[in-house]
This record gives sequence, C-alpha cells and structure tokens, in this order.
Amino acid sequence: APGPPKSHSCTTATSKTNNTSKKPRDPPTSRMVALPPRLNVKLALHEEVSSTAILDEDNNGDLSTSHLFVEGKITAQVSSSDASKNAPFCLHVSGAMISAADITYSNYCTPVNNRRNEYSYGSEIEGSMKYEVNIPKSKVERCEVISYTIDAKTHNMPILVQPKALLNNQNKCRISVQIRSNLGNHGDLANFMIVVAIPNTVQGSTLQVTRGPGTYDNIKRIVTWKIGNLAKGKSNLVSVEAELSSAVAKLLVDKKSTLKDAVIATTNNKIIQEKVTFPVLVRCSSDLDQISDLSLDAMDLDSVPASIVLQQTRSFRLLHRVGK
Repeated sequence: APGPPKSHSCTTATSKTNNTSKKPRDPPTSRMVALPPRLNVKLALHEEVSSTAILDEDNNGDLSTSHLFVEGKITAQVSSSDASKNAPFCLHVSGAMISAADITYSNYCTPVNNRRNEYSYGSEIEGSMKYEVNIPKSKVERCEVISYTIDAKTHNMPILVQPKALLNNQNKCRISVQIRSNLGNHGDLANFMIVVAIPNTVQGSTLQVTRGPGTYDNIKRIVTWKIGNLAKGKSNLVSVEAELSSAVAKLLVDKKSTLKDAVIATTNNKIIQEKVTFPVLVRCSSDLDQISDLSLDAMDLDSVPASIVLQQTRSFRLLHRVGK
C-alpha cells in the first residue's frame, strides 16, 4: 500500500561544505560628507558726507577737486542654514582711502590682519583691512560692525557744480548754477536741493528767479530750488537776475567808451566775476552709490568653512559747498 504523502519542510538542506562556507559580507557603509552651512550675508554701507569744492586754476577754473569729510558705517545681517549657530566670516575692506580712514570696529569684529597665518584669504590687496565677524544667531536684525571717518580729497564726486556770474546788461547781473550728475553714478540722485546766497554786490530787492522752481527769502538773502530727482548723466540749470549795487556799477566800463565792444564785455565780466561771488550749497542723496572708494567683500574662514552668499547696498547723503 502506498505510504502517506511527504510534507514540505522549511528546513535548509545541508551539504558537505556547510562548515567551510563564508558568511555573507555586510554592505559597505557610505561615508557622509557634511556640506558647509549656507551663510547669507547682507552688507550695507551708508555715508554722511560734507564736501567743499576746490577751485583748480590750472584747469580753466573748473571745480574738479573736492575736500571730503565722511562719516560712514557698515552694517551686517546674517542668516545661516545651520539652525544652531551662525558661522563667522571674514570681512574685507579695501580702497585707496582706507589709509586716511579712522576705523572703529564693534564687539562683533576682530581684526585679523595680524593673524593671517591662521587663515587663508588668497592674494593680499594693497590698502586693505580684514576682520573676523561673528554675529550670534539671536541677532536677526542688522548689526553695526564698523564705523569710520575719512578726511581726504577726491576728483570722483557724484555731481559737478558750475556757478557763474555774468553781466546781462549795463547794470543787471545774471547768477546761474549748472549741476550735472556724474554719468558714472549707479543711479539717480534724490532729494536734490540747491541753495544760493545772494551777495551784497547786487540789490536783493530787484532779484527775480529766471530759471527753475526757486523761491527767494529776502531776509536771509538766499534762493532755494527743490529739484527732487536728477537722473545720472543729466544736468540742471537754475538762475536769477538782479541789479548791481551802485558801488559795483561804477566800476564797469561804459558802453560809450571808445574801446571795442568785445573788450568792454570781457573787462566788465571780469569785474563781475571778481565782485559778484556767491556760495552754493547742494544737498542730495542716493540709495545706490557711495562717495568714498571703500570696497567690501565677505569670504569664509579656512577654520570655519561656509558657503557665503553676499548681498550689498550702498547709500549716502551729501552736503556739497562751492564758493566762499
């Protein structure tokens, strides 16, 4: 009689090589390389500037050089992909004017110029300073890291101011100011205002504004034009006319003179330029430019790697004076 059916077991068959077989290898463990944290750095440079134009007689009387006094500050705002802390970074400040700068750094900064053996910043740049900046994670707002003052001269002003006084007729003088925005500016100039002080060599009671939206204050003897914005590369001309004082009028060569008309005009205008001198004040601001030549950069430290994403803004407010 046939026997009972065979059952299917879950046992594993053995062989003679069972005791000598190798155990299966564990899969190789992959080494995880941590990427440096992303560090978003926003640097803002703002300058409050007062300047005085210097008359360069060798340059056809053009006011091409200015004496500057700059009060500036640099702020930094930092955010990091590291949820626990912000990595420090190196702030690099360079420019020819840095040699004339008096720099004060905050508690967030440490000068590293004397510690270059500890960090690698690449090639050195002449006229530069470097600082290690460490802003705590708790500081989410902008923090002032550096303030500075600069007393220097420059040819690179955002505006060119050209004042002029000419004889309009035998006893009336025209005072004009032409201002041109530098074509090299990054943006337009805002809050533009021109103020002219009227000298005693003209009769204030006869003054008329002949060009531009100017208003005359007879008590203070000043004319003010509020221009608003001035586009880069564009110019603006303002002017007034007034009768000369009797003392200056007596100095002029009469048109009935036997001299040629061209000689009379040249002589009289020279007298006007000597006697009718007037200071000009110009106020303006910009959210895209600066007055000094300081340049900023941010980079990581070798000891604390970070992937830095840098954003920069520049701004200034200027009070510029021309004439005495």
